[in-house]
Amino acid sequence: MLAQFATVVYYEENFGSPPARIAGRLDKELARASRYVRRECPDVDVRIALYAIDPTDPEALDPNVAADVVCEMVTSAAASPAGPGIGSVQQGAGPYQATTTYTNPIGDLYLSKKQKRLLGCGGQVAFTVPMSERTPVPLTPWIEP
Repeated sequence: MLAQFATVVYYEENFGSPPARIAGRLDKELARASRYVRRECPDVDVRIALYAIDPTDPEALDPNVAADVVCEMVTSAAASPAGPGIGSVQQGAGPYQATTTYTNPIGDLYLSKKQKRLLGCGGQVAFTVPMSERTPVPLTPWIEP
């Protein structure tokens, strides 16, 4: 089994105390988030190893970035400002109305677009598909061979 990207010590030093709902199992949540990152970005370990060889290589990935992403995943899955999985709450007075928006209602671990961008994976790729057979075009069509 591969090592996780972040440890409990790293989490506490960089993100503070973990949310109460996961404090007892923080190590397991960090390991699970690391597995998810490896699944979504299969080359992440190779790119981290490349960073150890040449940190200036544009393909290299700083291991602290991977650790930060894993910690952010765990934090966002565990809590939000209004409570677990709640993005916003609005209430009215007369006639009474109430609206609650759930961002992550069951506390799933997931990589956001920003986190995928930080890890260098999951970007969109544009390409073309030839619709007919390829016919060579002469470089100088005005000169006959």
